Amino acid sequence: MTGMDTFPEDDKRWFMHIGYLAQNWAAVETTLDGIVRQLHVYYGGAKFEPSPPQAFNRKRTLIRKTFAEHPDLAGFSEGMAKFLDDATRLAEIRHWALHSGWVTEGAEDVTLNRYSRSEPLKWEQQKFTLDEIFAAGAECGGLSLSLTWFAQRAFGIMTEEQLIEFFRKLSSQLGTPFPDEDPAD
Repeated sequence: MTGMDTFPEDDKRWFMHIGYLAQNWAAVETTLDGIVRQLHVYYGGAKFEPSPPQAFNRKRTLIRKTFAEHPDLAGFSEGMAKFLDDATRLAEIRHWALHSGWVTEGAEDVTLNRYSRSEPLKWEQQKFTLDEIFAAGAECGGLSLSLTWFAQRAFGIMTEEQLIEFFRKLSSQLGTPFPDEDPAD
């Protein structure tokens, strides 16, 4: 018997889905770290940040600024902005899931509670379903692959053929669908 055996099955399902979201968000963050380091070393990102940032908001700002200002990356700026918008939305869901007290309302629904960011003594609440948490986790998995694809193309590190072969293998291992279209287009 393990410690997990003491929890009701419904709670274990929530733990599993929140863990799935957390793990796939970690893949997004790791991908952003790689992008930030490329920008920092090869594309003048150090003029915006003296060292590679760790916080998501600072990474996002550095990536946006460097893509917008560097002539080799400016053509990819709009596409990167879309990915960063997706990451920002998913970061908020992850933040709710990992940094809130939660109360399950049956097997499929939860209310998450946290202190307000703007009013320190006020509670905020957000409702999620189990399917929404899982979908956010799956979207994070796909976003990490898309960001990697996009960055490889923007930085000219791999040819399109090499990328297709690499990502077909990786997406099948992760159980994430391979994108039908090139995210860099």
